[in-house]
Amino acid sequence: MISQNEGELMEENSDKENSEEKKHALKHFISDKKRFNAERQMLKVGLIAFVIISAAMIMLYFGHFKSIPNFSAKYGLYMLYITISATVIGIGVWHTKAYRHTFTCSMGMMTGMTIGMMVGFLLGAIIGATNGMFMGSVYGMFLGMFTGAWCTRTCGIMSIMEGMMAGLMGGLMGAMTTVMMINDNLVLFMPLLIGSIVTILAGMSVMIYKESEQQDIPKNDMYDVFSFVSLLFILAMLTTFIMVYGPKSALLAAY
Repeated sequence: MISQNEGELMEENSDKENSEEKKHALKHFISDKKRFNAERQMLKVGLIAFVIISAAMIMLYFGHFKSIPNFSAKYGLYMLYITISATVIGIGVWHTKAYRHTFTCSMGMMTGMTIGMMVGFLLGAIIGATNGMFMGSVYGMFLGMFTGAWCTRTCGIMSIMEGMMAGLMGGLMGAMTTVMMINDNLVLFMPLLIGSIVTILAGMSVMIYKESEQQDIPKNDMYDVFSFVSLLFILAMLTTFIMVYGPKSALLAAY
């Protein structure tokens, strides 16, 4: 039997070890460029995408959207949400792409489910809140299913199916959630939703790093970074123009 004092001492030692491990990991992240090559690339791609998309959104607003009556009140915050969404989706997909050749079937299924669900829910929620259930569901389903399947296509048919099923559910539920909350504190809910999805995708990146077989991840050249950031830019612009000019549900057409 372990006494109460011994139990408290073991718990205290465990907390100290966890704290030291976190400090050790941070120190290695700063100094060991080779070991954390994929994570450094991931953050670089995310930062570049965020800056470029933010600049494009500002130019779009002042150059085109500002003249639309009541645009800021209807879509201003959602332009910010689209920018954040494209960035975090890009970070998650880039990290998955870097490690997927090391995934087991179970890792591929878990990653495909997370990516598919979060992409579908996030984009489905944004389009659902601004255009209605039909557009939000179709857009969220398509992108969630495609992304979930594409990210883990090298891990077997089970991973592809898991990603597609998660994207299907995420797209439907994201659109349904925001449509149901249009008249019930949706403005307060959206930041909570965005924050929760960012947290889940961050947890997925930690899982990928800790659970995947550690191998040398080849450094991507500038062409790879440019191509990937361009895809995120297209995603952000497409989502924005669908949000503004896509068909609206009868409920939202009056707003």
